[in-house]
Amino acid sequence: MKSVSIFVAALAFGAGTLAMSREAHALGPIGVEVGAKVGVATNPLSDQNGVSPSTPLGFGVGARGGVDILGFYGGVNFMYYLGSSEDVTVAGQTASFSVHTVMYGLELGYGITLLDLLTIRPQIGFGNATFSASSSVPGLVPGDFPSKSYLYLEPGVTGLVGLGLWYVGADANVLFFPGLDNSKASLSIHGQIGIKF
Repeated sequence: MKSVSIFVAALAFGAGTLAMSREAHALGPIGVEVGAKVGVATNPLSDQNGVSPSTPLGFGVGARGGVDILGFYGGVNFMYYLGSSEDVTVAGQTASFSVHTVMYGLELGYGITLLDLLTIRPQIGFGNATFSASSSVPGLVPGDFPSKSYLYLEPGVTGLVGLGLWYVGADANVLFFPGLDNSKASLSIHGQIGIKF
């Protein structure tokens, strides 16, 4: 009787183990991620004479894609930050002044996966950030605003939750623009959704 109950318990355990679904990777230890991002970033420009300058970042939308090989991640990133706009008066004329930023670059990191569900990935992003300024009156853009490209560095951490083929996640980063005068560290936070196969 005792050996029958041990046999039944072993049979139930074996059936339960076989019934549990495991994630199948068509590419073996290689995973491909493609997704959309939306988020915000704080102003990277320092206050001057107690006046806070217009932010070239703010709310942003973008996309990313990359390859994960045995936990090592390499990918590309694109973000468009809407920036801000305001009315300015120069030489007695009032005009609408707006700034925005386009960023694109590479990301490198290493992910730690817990329970085949949650991936925590410390990473660093780097690439080009182009700050652009425009005005409703030609030639009325303030001359001290940088309308050009700079290197950006963005160390941070990303968390992804796998939902079958889909994933959702978030990232938090510190954003630096080493060549930008009067700059300070900026914080960027994004939500993500995409597919992983």
